[in-house]
Amino acid sequence: MKLFNKTILITVVLMSATLAFAHETGLGPGDSGPRSLQKMPMVEHLIRAVRRLDLSDDQKESIRNIMWDMKTEIGPVMADMKAGREQLKELIKAEEYDQGAVAELAGKEGDLAAERMIITSRALADALATLTDEQRAQLEEMEAQRRQCRSDGAGEGI
Repeated sequence: MKLFNKTILITVVLMSATLAFAHETGLGPGDSGPRSLQKMPMVEHLIRAVRRLDLSDDQKESIRNIMWDMKTEIGPVMADMKAGREQLKELIKAEEYDQGAVAELAGKEGDLAAERMIITSRALADALATLTDEQRAQLEEMEAQRRQCRSDGAGEGI
C-alpha cells in the first residue's frame, strides 16, 4: 500500500508541476516557441516595469541582449521539458503503469525546472545590474504599488 501511495503522490506532484509550468509559461494547446518566454511572470513584470523607466539607449540595448541570451539559453531546456510532458502522457496511457519511469521523469523535470530558474534569475540579476540606483528605487516603488493593488483585490477574478 505504501508503494501505491508513493506512486500517486509522485504522479500528483509531477502533474501539478507540469500544469503550473504550462500555465506560467503559456505553453498549452497550440502554444509553443520563444514567445512563451514572455509569459514567465518575473521576466514579464521586469520587462513591463523597465519600459516605464527612463533608460538610456545603452541600457535598453544591454537589457535587450540579456533577454535575448536568456531566451537562447533557455530554449533547449524548454524543449526538454516539453518532451518530458509528452513522455509522461505516454506513461500515463500505457497499459501497465511504470512507477520507476515516472519517478525518473520526475527527477529530470525537477532538474530542468532548477536549470530554468537559474538561467532566468541570472538574466534578471544581470538586467537589474544595468540600472542606476534611482532606477532601482523606481522599480521597487512600482513593485510595491503592484503588490498593494493585488492585496486590495484589484487582481482578483483575472
